[in-house]
Amino acid sequence: MIERDMACAVCGYALNAIDHDGLITFEHPVTPRKDSHDPQPIPAYQHDDLYRRCHMCSTDEPLWTYRTPEIEAVSVGGNFPVTQTYSTRWNACARCAQLIEQDDDVTLTRRSSAAMGWRPTDLEAQILAGIHRTIVRTREPGRVLLTVGEWEPTNLKAATLPKVRDRLAGLFRGPVELPTPLDNTETRGLLAGGLDQARLYWIDSEFTSLVAEVLADLPNTAVTDRIVPAGSGLLTWSNPIDRRHRIAAASWTPQPTGWHVVCYRSLGLDLPPTAMETVRREVGWLVPVHAAHLSREAVVNGDDPLAGLVATWLIIAQQLTQGEPTPVDSSIRKAYARARRKPPEVRLIRIKAPSAQSRSAETTKVRTSTGRAKPDHRYWVGAHERNQAYGPGRSLRKKLDIDPFLKGPEGAPIRASTTVRILGSTRVRRAADEHEQPPTNDD
Repeated sequence: MIERDMACAVCGYALNAIDHDGLITFEHPVTPRKDSHDPQPIPAYQHDDLYRRCHMCSTDEPLWTYRTPEIEAVSVGGNFPVTQTYSTRWNACARCAQLIEQDDDVTLTRRSSAAMGWRPTDLEAQILAGIHRTIVRTREPGRVLLTVGEWEPTNLKAATLPKVRDRLAGLFRGPVELPTPLDNTETRGLLAGGLDQARLYWIDSEFTSLVAEVLADLPNTAVTDRIVPAGSGLLTWSNPIDRRHRIAAASWTPQPTGWHVVCYRSLGLDLPPTAMETVRREVGWLVPVHAAHLSREAVVNGDDPLAGLVATWLIIAQQLTQGEPTPVDSSIRKAYARARRKPPEVRLIRIKAPSAQSRSAETTKVRTSTGRAKPDHRYWVGAHERNQAYGPGRSLRKKLDIDPFLKGPEGAPIRASTTVRILGSTRVRRAADEHEQPPTNDD
């Protein structure tokens, strides 16, 4: 789904993604004139001056997509008439969508004209009125939740996660249309059922900052049962961890061949309370932006939208964290009791405090058994095999798979990234060997 978030490299407009039975094409919101350009799609995050606004008012971030037949607007006057052809997909913000749902094209045009600074008697406002009237009257039934907006993140609190989880399950079970590949009954039912049983994890701010620092350098990591927490789960970070994808939460649902994983952005909107309540009731707090089936042994690295989730799993599996129950809002507990549901539990995950030995090492230059100074920072060590001694006199050896892990003193800072990002390319490392020795205090 993130792959659908494309912009035109020439004009900077966010492009409409059109699904033709699984074949995705991209088009401008307004079909260019013959002497103009065809869409040249690039990932939206790569464009420095992206234009993504509601197609009605041109001011707010869009939330919904409506479908209509192809619309043409003819401007009569001057030496010859001018015909403009529009797309069949119309993105609308929450305020404009409310007016469309009420079939109120008059107020819709008044709102949009005011935003553009047009008077009702202006030719532009009259053309706009005709377009809005056509959209409202000819729109197809239903509307699709737009999952690529750059909304302001909302504050997700640990105490309210059960409510966030239940609303998200309701979104998957409900009538709101979602972009493919999520918009089919089987997948939606699977995800909703997994969320019903999901353990809830809230990552505190210190742990979130650690993940944000290390995810880009995540080495190739095979996803296995060793690192994925058992059962279904919904994990939220205290704030978005990834500037590129702005992911605030992720869920996973076990399947026979692996896990179905969905990443989410949080939905923060500047709306009046009644309008916001409608959005929370219909959509909730989280919007799915990336879905993937992770087969066992699938490899994820720092270029993947799942890098933040996998890095979080690895740090938890490395036992660098501690979990503890956190209180849930009393109103949510009472609602669960009335429904005779198991009391909700949220696990607050935080980084362990440095041990006394680690704190003393901060002021003492500690050396390894080889005589080299221990590093004063932390860094990723890639996956590798280890010959483990066992048996009589530890004379036998067996190979163990070691997952990537963060190495270095507890509480030490993260080494500055060695990753170089080139737009449209894979990442390049200064070190050719993923197991390059870190610099020491003696270097």
